[in-house]
Amino acid sequence: MITGNIDGIKKLILERLEALYEINIESSSILSYELACEMNAISKMIKKELCVVINRRGKITDISIGDINSAEIPYIDGASKKLCGYRVIHTHPTGNSTLSSMDTSALMELKLDAMVAIGVNENIDNITLNIALCDIFENNLTFKEYKNLTLQTALQFNFKDKLSYVEKIITNIQRTDDDIERAILVGTDSEESLEELCGLAEACNVVPVYKILQKKNRINSAFYAGQGKIQEIAYLKQIKNANVVIFDDELSGSQVRNLEEAIKCKIIDRTTLILDIFARRAKSKEGILQVELAMLNHKLPRLRNANANLARIKGGVGMKGGVGSRGPGEKKLETDRRHIERRIEEIKLELSKASEQRSIQKIKRTKNNISRVAIVGYTNAGKSTLRNKLCDISASNKADKEGVLEANMLFATLDTTVRAVSLNDNRKIALSDTVGFISKLPHDLVEAFKSTLEEVLEADLLLHVIDASNIEVINQVKSVNLVLEELNAKDKNTIIVLNKVDKATEENLQQIRNFLKDEKLIEVSAVKEINLNELLDFIGKEIPVKLMEKEFIIPYQQQKLVSIIHDNSKVIKEDYLEEGTRIKALVHDEIYKRCMDFEISSFA
Repeated sequence: MITGNIDGIKKLILERLEALYEINIESSSILSYELACEMNAISKMIKKELCVVINRRGKITDISIGDINSAEIPYIDGASKKLCGYRVIHTHPTGNSTLSSMDTSALMELKLDAMVAIGVNENIDNITLNIALCDIFENNLTFKEYKNLTLQTALQFNFKDKLSYVEKIITNIQRTDDDIERAILVGTDSEESLEELCGLAEACNVVPVYKILQKKNRINSAFYAGQGKIQEIAYLKQIKNANVVIFDDELSGSQVRNLEEAIKCKIIDRTTLILDIFARRAKSKEGILQVELAMLNHKLPRLRNANANLARIKGGVGMKGGVGSRGPGEKKLETDRRHIERRIEEIKLELSKASEQRSIQKIKRTKNNISRVAIVGYTNAGKSTLRNKLCDISASNKADKEGVLEANMLFATLDTTVRAVSLNDNRKIALSDTVGFISKLPHDLVEAFKSTLEEVLEADLLLHVIDASNIEVINQVKSVNLVLEELNAKDKNTIIVLNKVDKATEENLQQIRNFLKDEKLIEVSAVKEINLNELLDFIGKEIPVKLMEKEFIIPYQQQKLVSIIHDNSKVIKEDYLEEGTRIKALVHDEIYKRCMDFEISSFA
């Protein structure tokens, strides 16, 4: 039986191909002279690739016809820990016997005994052959290729001995734990963006094994990257023993489907990776709901793709072929869609209730005349460390709740936290630490976290924390500003906090100063506690609360007011008289109203 692209092939040619099944190849030889002659002659006549599968007994088991560039390998059940027992001989009508990346990928994926390409030629004595065998390098499966062999050399190729050697070493390979995800990273933007993708992968406990950058002005609508690059990725997946490929942009459902079909492994885009990190890091009920909402919004338009790849194919020569399958049906898709839409509405309702609770807390803070300061910035800029240090040096926070997580990783903080901090003039502020921003931050995440990011919208002052030691700091500032614009918070009163100045180069610092020359800026190091008191003074000057210098004599039976003044004002002078405590302080309007009945004109 002849399979593949047999349309238009004359009956005489098909009979001639059927006759190949009668040819027997000696077990020590990789092919016979008769087989090579017939495959060369027939391929030359029909101008299409031929593919022949031979077992270890030297018997031809399958023959297929492809097109000018490819031929499908008939189904072979590849073994997991040893060679499958089949070798593939195929022709290249172009005359070039070089094995393609898809050829070698099929060799390793199926663990073929050998992959042979015959460069078709008018003269049988002038044909060249390339032979590839599986091999092991640094405990990973790879291949060894013997190039541009003459037919006579190929016939004398010591196939049996080499096959025994390969069989021996391949059974001893210690496969990497399948539970560990090993990723090839693919980007079309910049090296810096690819490095950031590497950090995102590591934050998800994925091990990056290789990075590919293909700068392109135009993204391929079907495969994101070009066809040649996709073949290279499929080849590298085998060489590097990777089981996932991560792309540094958001992919459409059809792109994911096409890439999984071409590369034969799990495909993840940047958005999915970020969503996964958020899912791992969210701790509060609200944070978990927000991540689930973003995931469902991301999944909904890709629902058809989620059930698409129900069949997996083994591999092929040139372009791999396989058996398609019908999806689970429109009824199942519509059921899933309605379930997701219903869950989205439930989450939105729960988040609105949480938002109402925060509104009550904000009203209380407003009533107490507490100004709100929100820390924003690129992920891993040092926001959490700065927040914890400011709480530590705040006199009223010695017994405060535990600090938020500090870690040198992306998105260490997801859940917004609000803590009271005392300024140097003893006024209280509510300091909130928010989720870090990032370039190409998924729109679904911005939407989902808008309720949490209300802290940014309603803050009296923003602290935009910048990692001054990062060479990509300017691009990071631009990325944060884009998100602030999306939140309608770009025009908020803002202090630029240049963090990590102890690690930054003078060149980097000067570049930032020039870029932000019109901004309110202070240089600090949260870890080394450099300029943190100066930062508190700076905040005090910027928050919209006017202080008044007032003097009071508080009766001893009203000493609670003295405590309130100490907790919320800057005490200048204090004395104890018979009628009560005489105190001079810088107070804001709320404190003055509570103590105005005991005001005196001067302090003797």
